[in-house]
Amino acid sequence: MANVTLNTPPSSGAYKLKKRAYLDPTIFNSTVLSLSLAGVTSATGTVATAASGSQSLSGDIDQLHLRTNVANAFSLSGISFSAGGKKYVSKASGDLQVDLSPVTGIGTSVGTLTPSQGEVTLNAWVPGSSPAVSDWRGVASPPVNGAFTPYNTYAVVFRLATAPIRTGSFSVLGTMADGTTFNYSADSDGIINAPRVKGRINYTTGVVKLVGVSPTAPAGVIKQDLSWLNIPGVADGYIDLIRQETLRYNAVAFTYLPLDADLLGIDPVRLPSDGKVPVFREGELAVVGHTGLTAPATAIVGTPISAGRTRLSRLRLLGNDGYVIQTGYTEDLEAGTATPTDVTGWSQPVRMEHRIEDYALIREAQIDGTITFTRPLTHNYPLGSYVSSALRAGDLKARMSLMFDQATWDNVTFSDVLSGAAAPGTYNIGGYPMVVTNAGTVTERWALRFKSTLTFDIIGEHVGVIGEGSINTITSPINPATGVPYFTLAVAGWGGGWAIGNIVRFNTIGAMFPFWVIRTVQQGPEAAADYSFLTIVRGDIDNPIA
Repeated sequence: MANVTLNTPPSSGAYKLKKRAYLDPTIFNSTVLSLSLAGVTSATGTVATAASGSQSLSGDIDQLHLRTNVANAFSLSGISFSAGGKKYVSKASGDLQVDLSPVTGIGTSVGTLTPSQGEVTLNAWVPGSSPAVSDWRGVASPPVNGAFTPYNTYAVVFRLATAPIRTGSFSVLGTMADGTTFNYSADSDGIINAPRVKGRINYTTGVVKLVGVSPTAPAGVIKQDLSWLNIPGVADGYIDLIRQETLRYNAVAFTYLPLDADLLGIDPVRLPSDGKVPVFREGELAVVGHTGLTAPATAIVGTPISAGRTRLSRLRLLGNDGYVIQTGYTEDLEAGTATPTDVTGWSQPVRMEHRIEDYALIREAQIDGTITFTRPLTHNYPLGSYVSSALRAGDLKARMSLMFDQATWDNVTFSDVLSGAAAPGTYNIGGYPMVVTNAGTVTERWALRFKSTLTFDIIGEHVGVIGEGSINTITSPINPATGVPYFTLAVAGWGGGWAIGNIVRFNTIGAMFPFWVIRTVQQGPEAAADYSFLTIVRGDIDNPIA
């Protein structure tokens, strides 16, 4: 029971008192429950007269409300407290219980918890117990959405679930703090430059960086530096909040199947998972180049054909039939011109294919494709220029590696050691060395097979029979590719005593750098009619340009 004093208003009438009491847990430890008309007990009374005064009523309290000060859309959960010698605990359902069983964890229901209001309602309590509340515990949970959510952010960095990502396949969608939705895609460089979001993705690693921006200047907001995103044309901007719990993305990732070592021909364990190996490395050489083509023009003897640029690395003339013109002109690479000297047989009009290049050492090769050299480039390279890898061959020169004579030969085997007896005749290689040149000599195993006591056939292991020679004349077979002899043997070097079937075996090594070119064709439909590539041998011998 509780006594409530009501101030009687000037007019008569009936009053209903709500059976509730409100307590603030912040003052439970020092305040005794005090009831007033504003919120405690319930009864019905009638004021008999209209005169001002007061009347004392009696009533029963059947609910006790405990309210915490939750604000900014926070909610209350997982509370517990002690009062009247009992421990009060809230369940996930919002039910408030006491006397919990240590076996089942279930107790007697004495009230409810309303999380959104931060309010505990007690329907039963120990009569006559102290109003003091102790050991108050609770979890104040922030809102997931809305202006007060702590999940809003100006910038977010995350990594996709897998990588690498197919170029141009990434898109991100979400909601700004003001409710604006967005759905943006990254370009081929991984850049997102949109009205509400700036950012980029690394397609190799799958790392994404996003910054929320506002297209207009919010009140009191100044522009922030965004140059760290490395987006062309974006130096700063007005940043804005992104609701990060709304972020979603779409992307296409690559996965790689294991390779069969028997089919591949090598052990794939040492290969990268994607089968790709670096082409450009720090400390290696690369060639930056651009190939241009002049408009068709009729060539006139003595009139230079200009490339329109100087310091060319090479040039060649192409006839109207598409074939390369091999002779009939002189070239000046420094001036960038070709001057016809004889146009007989040319397919007119002609065009000049010309090329500029820089050969430089790589200082840095970044994963995004940026290559830095140790020196500045010496040409202005237009769109369409290429960077090519370079294989360094070192110092090369033509030479002869061995020579011996042999009495008989099976006409098949090019052995590097004597097979059977030596021939009765010989060539004095020490006194009259074989002459080889970088331009004419190739890597080949040779046999000079005598068909009489004076003459012989010149046979190469790969080039076959290319002619005949005699011990009485200079032996100097011409390399048709260069117009220069493969090798030269002097007449004075030959001794006598040669018989039919004798051979002279020797090997020549050209000033060339051997390498393998492997073309890989993946499964799939035909994508183009033809493919081609060009290899160029570069050398510095007798180069008049410093």
